[in-house]
Amino acid sequence: MQSPHVASHPTIRILLAIILFTYTAQNMLNVSVAPLARALSLPEWSVGAAVSAAALTVAYLSQFWGRRSVAWGPRRVILLALCCAFIASVLFSTAVWQRSIGALGLIFTTIAIILARGPFFGAAVAAIPPTGQALIAQLTTTQDERVRGMASFSGAINLSIMVGSVVSSCLGLWFIEAPVYAAPWFISVALVIAWVGLPRDNSANAKRSFLPRARIFQNRHDNSTSIQLSSHTYERLTPENSPKEASETIRSLPPRVKWHDQRVFPWILSAFGIFFTVGVMQITIGFVLQDRLSLAPHEALSWTAIMLLSHAAGAMSMQLIAVPRLGWSPSVLVRYGMTLGFLALLVLTVASSLWFLIPAMFSLGVASGLVGPGFTAGGSLSVSQNEQGGVAGVLNATSAVTWIFAPVCATALYSWLPLAPFFMALCVLSVSLSVAWTHPRLRTKVQPL
Repeated sequence: MQSPHVASHPTIRILLAIILFTYTAQNMLNVSVAPLARALSLPEWSVGAAVSAAALTVAYLSQFWGRRSVAWGPRRVILLALCCAFIASVLFSTAVWQRSIGALGLIFTTIAIILARGPFFGAAVAAIPPTGQALIAQLTTTQDERVRGMASFSGAINLSIMVGSVVSSCLGLWFIEAPVYAAPWFISVALVIAWVGLPRDNSANAKRSFLPRARIFQNRHDNSTSIQLSSHTYERLTPENSPKEASETIRSLPPRVKWHDQRVFPWILSAFGIFFTVGVMQITIGFVLQDRLSLAPHEALSWTAIMLLSHAAGAMSMQLIAVPRLGWSPSVLVRYGMTLGFLALLVLTVASSLWFLIPAMFSLGVASGLVGPGFTAGGSLSVSQNEQGGVAGVLNATSAVTWIFAPVCATALYSWLPLAPFFMALCVLSVSLSVAWTHPRLRTKVQPL
């Protein structure tokens, strides 16, 4: 990261290593799932259903983990998440193996893959981004530092996607099921790194450092509530606002941030389209390559990995190299990124040659590499410091929500009409593009509250 203070934090360095191995495993599953569905004679909709179920879990648990990563500490949250991811990847690979040898029927294989890649794996990946974003928010104070920190964090995720694509392509050339069997090993490495490298959390101290424990006293003379904190400070609350605030303090958790919060909602609307588009493309590109280029499943696996690799390369080049040096505000990053993403999607809709498909996927990656840091930094800068855990969960859940609908809708529509998912993505992207350029809040320079 560009900020020395953020880069020197040992928890951040360990977290980035965990991200590398965890998201490499996730991408290995993503690259393999479409070709495997054809090879194992699984219905196409099962691919979308598995990813959508995972996204639903991420959307539901993101703020839960985001707030608890501050209250409990990162070690406990990350270890729980990685244990869940390891179990999920083992179940997924076992189901694939049983199906390949004919020991498991179509229905049971479909159910097992949806459950393993869906709620089990989704519960794991729901914890990591909000934990990292909340840490970066605590370690940065200015808009420029926040943008660079979020860009570096997102860049680490895209680096893992590139690694996962390369590893999947190499393993897939040898054996189409090999990436699935390798995924649990990558997660086990992440688990060891977390166990050894993350500092032990003192939950009591962590709670007191963020929101002290409190005892409530009722003053009978003026009907007000006094809260005595463990640090011997006092806060006077009126009867109107005491129940809610006292409840939050007693739980020792950061405040909850709502989706429709007017400080954050414009950022959500402006970036929703690019996340939706990426979800549609990543889940359908394996089918697109097989149908438009007449590729066999084992050939499509390698080219699918290359397409995802080009997308990740575009995003990573922006997040790790360009964004930290451009010095653009979050709103400018979002506006330019959304515009480029719309143009890239137009090309992907009609292209039938690798000479156009690969550059278009790279451009879509560049677009998401601009929008992602602007979106997370803009939303983070719009709320106060003690709301960073909550807003990190909301921002992470935003992209997850798009993955609830995008994969299952895209695969279902693709089975009906191959161009239908692209038209759907263009409509959604147009709405977000309009918000990015016209909403007044995205024209105002944001600073930390």
